Amino acid sequence: MTADPPEAALWRWQHGGASSAVLSLEQLDFAEIPGWRDDNHADALACYLRSAALAPHLPRPAGDPARFIADREAARVFFEAHFLPCRVNADHGLLTSYFEPVLRGSRRRSAAFPVPVYRRPADLALLPPEHPLATQGLSAARATVAGFEPYFTRGEIEAEALEDSESALLYLADAVDAFVMHVQGSGLVELDDGTRVRLTFDGKNGHPYTSISKWLIAHGKLTAADADLHGMKAWLRAKPGREAVLHENRSYIFFRELGASAAAPRGSSGVDLYPGRSLAADPAFHPAGTLLWVSAPDLIFEGKRFQRLTVAQDTGSAIKGPQRGDIFAGTGDAAGESAGAARHSCDFIVLQPRR
Repeated sequence: MTADPPEAALWRWQHGGASSAVLSLEQLDFAEIPGWRDDNHADALACYLRSAALAPHLPRPAGDPARFIADREAARVFFEAHFLPCRVNADHGLLTSYFEPVLRGSRRRSAAFPVPVYRRPADLALLPPEHPLATQGLSAARATVAGFEPYFTRGEIEAEALEDSESALLYLADAVDAFVMHVQGSGLVELDDGTRVRLTFDGKNGHPYTSISKWLIAHGKLTAADADLHGMKAWLRAKPGREAVLHENRSYIFFRELGASAAAPRGSSGVDLYPGRSLAADPAFHPAGTLLWVSAPDLIFEGKRFQRLTVAQDTGSAIKGPQRGDIFAGTGDAAGESAGAARHSCDFIVLQPRR
């Protein structure tokens, strides 16, 4: 049966959602979920508890959570006791993947490390939805004494529109790797002094995102089969004038450093991301902390079909719709290979807290 509107409204309110978006949901039994009993529910619970720690209204295991995290069967029973599975009635969705790249960098600019990573500028501000610039597709702008103005584009920023002694966090060795970090929203930088620093998203210049892979396909530079992450990077490194191509994406990301104790990149919900479980989803439909069973059986991920329980813990400007997801694959080149190959049809089942 379809969940009635009051139940759906209660679910959104419980999770802190402010959007008026309404999901059409069909209640299921857990036995109707293909692959449900084969999943590692203890793994999913460990990820979920990171969100539950920040949201007291979310159900949590009674007693010591470590007991449930160590016991796959106990974790499964917890989910079945405290949640109701509801299929999202919508057209087939799309599942992609992202990762945390590892890059080489330095605190000082040099010929070996020429690419700056910028902190969030003080004059960057989110636009009110009713502002004329917002109606033109901008999400943020430069605040001036005369009002809001469009912020510098990627091309303008890379032409040193922001260059001063205080604007750069650090410098990277490779412009293509830097661009990949912008697309992924985080990066682990190995500095030339032997230390490491984690960078995480701290805002964008407000211009819409343009996929360079799609641009390369549309302009006949690469085929769809070759336009994965590896193919895009190889083309950009081999071709002169790549800067002009990269500037087709006018969007630009600003970063901040996470503390030295950060063991993983952090999602927009404020929790450390969990490889293979943390999902970037559309907060208009799935607010932070939402449990989502995602089925993309044509995707082989970590050696098996992707049918698993995930947690909405991140967002993304390209992640829009009731069945659009972006799964966090982890850190490093292997995670990048896995993420780059993921672009598959999927279906969502929402786990709603029982009343």
